[in-house]
Amino acid sequence: MDRITLRACAKVNLTLDVLGRRPDGYHLLDSVMQSVSLTDTITLRKRPQGISILSSRADVPTDERNTCWRAFNAFAGYVGLEGGVEISLSKSIPLAAGLGGASADAAAVLHGLNRLYRAGLSLAELQEIGLQVGADVPFCLMGGTCLVQGIGEAVTPLPGFPRASMVVVKPAANVLTAEVYRRLDVSAHGSSHTARLRQLLREGRGLPELAGALGNALETVTEQLVPEVAVWKERLLAAGAHGALMSGSGPSVIGLFSSDVQAKSFQGRFAGEAEVFAVELSGVGVQEIDGGDVS
Repeated sequence: MDRITLRACAKVNLTLDVLGRRPDGYHLLDSVMQSVSLTDTITLRKRPQGISILSSRADVPTDERNTCWRAFNAFAGYVGLEGGVEISLSKSIPLAAGLGGASADAAAVLHGLNRLYRAGLSLAELQEIGLQVGADVPFCLMGGTCLVQGIGEAVTPLPGFPRASMVVVKPAANVLTAEVYRRLDVSAHGSSHTARLRQLLREGRGLPELAGALGNALETVTEQLVPEVAVWKERLLAAGAHGALMSGSGPSVIGLFSSDVQAKSFQGRFAGEAEVFAVELSGVGVQEIDGGDVS
């Protein structure tokens, strides 16, 4: 195999609780994350040595600032890899959106390198490498519906959500994750949205009740920086969403609907005002599309 093409799934936070802050400044999280069918497409090609990155977007760095670059270096250091790779990125996941696009891309690179070079690393080993690159990479490698704890290192599969359609809205404004956490007051620590949703999932409850348990401790902070977050939540609920929530540190907002028709209707109505996507829930974080064997 000399090349492999993969889809990297965006992630959304169905809940996000902040439990505290470590002495090194990292916040301890308790979150239910979900992979969705909003994807980037990544092709890896072997090269004799080194790394090069090509991107469909001019505003995506193609040097060591790119998580794919860092994922390659971390993988190569772990396995003692002497070969190189060319990485082609076709971006669809919005940038700086709370959707884990950079982490998803890094996860796909790790998965792809493991297959391309037949390294034989386990998921746990890839997740260990991935945590060096980004906190969401371990989840993006596993995918599906998961409990994510600590700084992202503890990822546990959960019973899957019932079938649902989701709308993802990315307003024009961007926020810096570090700024959101800097503004978060300690009084917001210790919420319990995640524990509630975990229990409902284990009980096999239906979509309306599950959607009613969504919650994000960072939401009120980001709403002060990007008031459109509250506006989009209201619009989604008014259009029939069972629940609406900001994902991650934002500013993207998600809404859970019972039917594709509702989701696509919302997308069509508001597509001119923001980036609006009608997506499905995904059971995987990385999906192989094809690979090419050396003759």
